[in-house]
Amino acid sequence: MKKEARVAFNKLKKLGCPVRESQPNYPDRGYFWIDAEVQESEGWLNYWSSDLFFGSDKLNKILASHGLYWEWYNSAYGCVYDG
Repeated sequence: MKKEARVAFNKLKKLGCPVRESQPNYPDRGYFWIDAEVQESEGWLNYWSSDLFFGSDKLNKILASHGLYWEWYNSAYGCVYDG
């Protein structure tokens, strides 16, 4: 994981965002992913919510400040990539 992605990952994790490291054998899943199926995802992203479908402002600001963005891989998780 590149430095900017690692910093964003650690910052989000510290704030309680349910981030998970991607495995090297799944390069299409980005640097890391955000688990939308756990209770901790409330307030970060939710595929079924009109308010959080595009992610929270806090999530998007943190990622953007490190040159990253996220997008849905499926309704269970969003993957983080270079911006």
